[in-house]
Amino acid sequence: MRIFLLIIFMAAIKSVAGENKEVTLWGNAPEYSTMRLTIERQSNYITRNFEDVETFSVDPKGNFSVTFSVEEIAKIYMPLGQMRGYMYVEPGRTYLLTLPLYRPLRPEDKFNPFFEPETVVLGIQNNFPGEINKKTVAFEEKYNYLFSKDIKRIVLTGNKKDLFKIIDQTEAAFPAEKGTWFYYYKHFKYQNIYEYAYSDKPREVIYNGFSSIPVQYNLDTYWASFNKQFGNFFHYYFSTKEGQSFKETWNTSESFQLLTATLRKDTLFKNRELAELILLKNLYAGFYGTTYSKLKITNIVKTAKNNCANVQNNKIASDIFDKITKLNVGESPPNFELSDLSGTKTLLLENYRGKFVYLNFANTKNYACKKDFQVLEQMAEMYKKDMYIVTVLTDEDPDEAMAYVKNNNLSWDFLHFGQNAKVLLDYNIKALPTYYLINPEGIMSLSPAPAPEENFALVFAEVYNNYRRKQLRKNRPNTRTIYDL
Repeated sequence: MRIFLLIIFMAAIKSVAGENKEVTLWGNAPEYSTMRLTIERQSNYITRNFEDVETFSVDPKGNFSVTFSVEEIAKIYMPLGQMRGYMYVEPGRTYLLTLPLYRPLRPEDKFNPFFEPETVVLGIQNNFPGEINKKTVAFEEKYNYLFSKDIKRIVLTGNKKDLFKIIDQTEAAFPAEKGTWFYYYKHFKYQNIYEYAYSDKPREVIYNGFSSIPVQYNLDTYWASFNKQFGNFFHYYFSTKEGQSFKETWNTSESFQLLTATLRKDTLFKNRELAELILLKNLYAGFYGTTYSKLKITNIVKTAKNNCANVQNNKIASDIFDKITKLNVGESPPNFELSDLSGTKTLLLENYRGKFVYLNFANTKNYACKKDFQVLEQMAEMYKKDMYIVTVLTDEDPDEAMAYVKNNNLSWDFLHFGQNAKVLLDYNIKALPTYYLINPEGIMSLSPAPAPEENFALVFAEVYNNYRRKQLRKNRPNTRTIYDL
């Protein structure tokens, strides 16, 4: 009780000093004793990137408290083994949480690219008027009940006007002032009604949902509606009368700015931020399809990176460019910051500049990996002047992994992934072992690279010689000699 009063007292002091942007979460969860937990937010709703907001420790008795800042109401997530808890937080609020019973992530799920944790609402014990989590849950229950109750009848009768009665009844129970967070939250939940009511008039749906409303960068219902509405926009728009000018520009240009300017000539897309996001959404989706040239899309996104209307769109464009090029030969691979097996030293990928890097992901309990380790030990000695071997281990226990390395006299650099799923996602790790070769300037040379016994020596000799020739040409003296004639 005293801890709670102290937290409330400190929050009150900050509120008096000025507008309080801080959020505090606290509680007691003995099942999570001594664990380190992370709070995340979705930083890019097109690429589905998440970023860490704050990391905190649960003490041996299960007590925890963490404080972080948000500029506006935000949806946060907390990975909890097989589950991912979520909630909305308001600036200046303190929340007493109840965490769900802990179910550890199974080993087979850690490397399963299709694994999706179960999403659960984080329990909030303290109550205050207008609390947004309770309000949104109550709204969802009411709206979903009315929708599911009436939709079959509406479909059978074809009376689409009755759809809007669902909105009217929900609005009567959950009014909100226009322009507020809850107003927009509801607006984009209602979009599925407009999509059905105007299924033969897609421009009406776009106008109602997006044309006259500012982009809501941190609102999850906005992005759910946006991604659904504009998921296959190019295919639809190229076939419309209004889209012919845009189609012609697409066929003749790789300029993101020109494509945006052309799209904005349509009155539906005058909002530059919206027009850019529609383009970015479809460029990203198109890269993974078969209809459009990957090279063309890459070139267009490259021109978008620092030329968008605002910081948010520049960040989204940069995320997309990084995602579609991150493992491409000739591009910089994703950097990482990982600890060695003892946990005493932290290393970044960029620390290995100056030599080639044979980067591999492995596990000491995997037979194929252990077989490769024997060859890698010979390679570490053979190539020590020209190449670093760096192994990122995915073992559950770094101490056991370190014992294995010592017992087998393995002498190159071993790092531990530290339960950091991001590095595995960044390098698209779906099987072990996986190899990459990076040149001395930090540029990807082979992606993926062959394993040690898959003719790596021959392949590396060719890559090494080509690199050396390019360096000699690059560093050739400006003055010519008779030998250059």
